[in-house]
Amino acid sequence: MNQSIQFPDQQQWHQAKGMVVFPALNGGQLIQCHVSLNFLTQHGELADSSAASVLALFEQLRFDLEELAEEKIANEDFDTNGDINLT
Repeated sequence: MNQSIQFPDQQQWHQAKGMVVFPALNGGQLIQCHVSLNFLTQHGELADSSAASVLALFEQLRFDLEELAEEKIANEDFDTNGDINLT
């Protein structure tokens, strides 16, 4: 794991967009990472559609999601906004 990339515990559920947004810090640069609800439910079980349940599922998958985001950051696989998308 690359220790220069950190993932603060500041994830947020954006229901209108159907995604959880979580930050990454790479050498002091803030990078927004997005993971879709579809991706989350493909990799875990969602109790219901409440924000609490979505964020609980995110927490269950957090380590794997951070690894995927870290790999995309290392490969500079950014979208046009400079964000990382896990969809």
